[in-house]
Amino acid sequence: ERDEQHKREQHEKQNKWRSMMLLVAAITIHNFPEGLAVGVGFGAIGKSPGATFAKARNLAIGIGLQNFPEGLAVSLPLRRIGFSPISAFWWGQMSGMVEPVGGFLGAVAVSVVEPILPYALSLAAGAMVYVVVDELVPDAQASGNPKLATWGCIVGFVVMMTLDVALG
Repeated sequence: ERDEQHKREQHEKQNKWRSMMLLVAAITIHNFPEGLAVGVGFGAIGKSPGATFAKARNLAIGIGLQNFPEGLAVSLPLRRIGFSPISAFWWGQMSGMVEPVGGFLGAVAVSVVEPILPYALSLAAGAMVYVVVDELVPDAQASGNPKLATWGCIVGFVVMMTLDVALG
């Protein structure tokens, strides 16, 4: 009986570990298009009439602001399953390290392939919207307080629209 309980506990621990690593991988993977969007935004300055430094800066600020909750979405669950504070923080930081790579590749791509600029910007924006709608909103709704999650989404949207109008 003790062995079976120990096996169950180990199995639960492994499932939690897999779930957390899947979360870390998912957030890390979805950070790449965000970096791509910023790189495309800055790389397009002077190449497209609608691309300005102010717009690229606003995009970078918006993505930067939403990176804080993403880092927490990685770090806090890792902390809960036993990672040290420093280790959980480190993994949260590492999940965002693909953004500069995406940014560099996006800027280079714009320089090389200017005719597809509108499509690249649309793809990057669509990827971010997809991730929010498909992954983050359902997770937030399932957290046990769906009204708070919904209000958080609404407030976040209002803040981003306000920043867009104020800075753009």
